[in-house]
Amino acid sequence: MDVPSMKLLKKIYEESSDKNVVLSPLGVFTLLSLYTSGSERQSREEVMQLLGSSNFTNVGFYYDYYGQLSEMFSYMDPSYLILANKVFVSDKYTINEGFSNTASTYRSEVDKINFGNQATAADAINEWSSQKTNGIINEPVSQSDIDPETAVALLNVIFFKGHWHVPFSVALTKEQDFYVNRLTTVKKPMMHLKHPLYYYDDENMGAKMVMLPYKESNFRMIIVLPNEVEGLPQVLEKASEKGLIESIYRMRPQGVKVDLYMPKFEIKTKTNLNDVLRKVGVTSIFEQGSFGVVKERRVRVSKALQQAFITVNEEGATAGAFTGYLVIPMELKPREPQPIPFKVDRPFLYAILYDNIVMFAGTYTH
Repeated sequence: MDVPSMKLLKKIYEESSDKNVVLSPLGVFTLLSLYTSGSERQSREEVMQLLGSSNFTNVGFYYDYYGQLSEMFSYMDPSYLILANKVFVSDKYTINEGFSNTASTYRSEVDKINFGNQATAADAINEWSSQKTNGIINEPVSQSDIDPETAVALLNVIFFKGHWHVPFSVALTKEQDFYVNRLTTVKKPMMHLKHPLYYYDDENMGAKMVMLPYKESNFRMIIVLPNEVEGLPQVLEKASEKGLIESIYRMRPQGVKVDLYMPKFEIKTKTNLNDVLRKVGVTSIFEQGSFGVVKERRVRVSKALQQAFITVNEEGATAGAFTGYLVIPMELKPREPQPIPFKVDRPFLYAILYDNIVMFAGTYTH
């Protein structure tokens, strides 16, 4: 899931006019896996290739994997993690029993809806999203998003509220320069923390990485800071080829503190996944009919949406989904050495993970 997550992020970044973006790869891949359980061979093969496997026989593994993840996350404390999937099928059709059973395994609701009444359909989707996220994500779609001829719509919401294992002090947050590019700077509220943190200088990627663990066990945020002010596109290119996990495995306590400055930020992104998925090779679900979703006839996906947001401040991060990890205590030194400087004052990549699962990923540029 690591490499395909970065591929999706790279495409969204390239297509977005506002380079501040946030994405929940877990939500996208969970719904893709669910839908293709009822689709034809070509759709399955395209999804398998995106997920990094050319072996069609592995498809059962992915169905089980994402089903188990949905099951596991459903038992987590909803005060810090909510994951909800939804499949809306036009009321012109009868849901296939096998597809409904698979959706149940994924903890995904499958309901009929009258897409012909665009206002009512939009209200139903928004009400479901608001109810699942306690009003946090209350309007993921508008009436104009609804095509009256829609056969199937996929919707995912993920909400994560994490608290830093070591919080930033509000008193230390100061306005400082942030380099949008080599010629342009803007003032941003920069948080400051000097603490032993996991760190890695990835020369191949052309970036340095630091890990910020959350109190919520196994969740962590990774900040990937390009060495060059305008180096984010190159870092995204490298990440889309090899992912982040290999570099994360190389992160170690450095025996000294990391002198970290990073901006507070808030990002909201509404993504038409149709365009993004086509650009990463998943096209058949939009073009070819599938017999395994409804009984009467073939249907295709006409709309796949995701609305995501993230807020990062001194206390922690609130997002549509991501991760954290506990820092190993450092051994005290008789004389404190110079800390490692890590000033996040240029466009960067971030990710929130649960263990090695990319819950959220995004970029911050201005």
